[in-house]
Amino acid sequence: MIESTATLNGARNVKLHTVDWLPEGEPVADLVLAHGYAEHCARYRHVAEHFCAAGVAVHALDHRGHGKSSGIPFGSVDDFGLLVDDLLSRIDQVRTDRPLFLYGHSMGGLAVVRALESGKAGKIAGAIIASALLAPAEGVPAPLIKVVNLLAKVAPNLKTIVLDDSTISHDPAVLADYNADPLNFRGKITAGTGAQMNIARVAAVAEAGRITEPVLFVHGTADNLTAPAGTVTVFGTVGS
Repeated sequence: MIESTATLNGARNVKLHTVDWLPEGEPVADLVLAHGYAEHCARYRHVAEHFCAAGVAVHALDHRGHGKSSGIPFGSVDDFGLLVDDLLSRIDQVRTDRPLFLYGHSMGGLAVVRALESGKAGKIAGAIIASALLAPAEGVPAPLIKVVNLLAKVAPNLKTIVLDDSTISHDPAVLADYNADPLNFRGKITAGTGAQMNIARVAAVAEAGRITEPVLFVHGTADNLTAPAGTVTVFGTVGS
């Protein structure tokens, strides 16, 4: 597998860190990968290895406010629409005559859904959407979400909650690796960031019928960060 990095210009002077993983031979297809909240694309190197072994070139980016990307505070999402635009720019950047697939995990899954719903992604051969942020974690009361959305209008930088790292994985080795990685954000989520994800999540569910590409949805029933119910709802309403 051949690995290379570069920088892509995003909106509002954000510099997006990008990574390309290429198979040794000529690729048979391309895949754009979108990581989840509070992490970065290099965590998916092992995923890229599997795709490259099958001849699929993998192209990823650190979302704005994440990993090695710069321009806005670490761990923040200033505008989810711009995050989707960044993803669309990355898609356009790597497009070839080969079949192009998308892969998104958690918040990245939400970004892929919104990209497909936008109608701006161009010809996509298919998408893999894993544990997408399409519903809040079970047990999160609706009034709390409303409060966060209201706070975001007056105090978007107000720090609220910290993600429970123990919910990342049941594998102790994965948890240890996650906690030792300085490129993972482990601070408090701002009200503005929470509201941006809430707004995008609601819109994604409402507009799922716009998706006409083949999509594979995957979601663990024991997921404590994003409720599987959101995936079930979107799966039942996509247009493909």
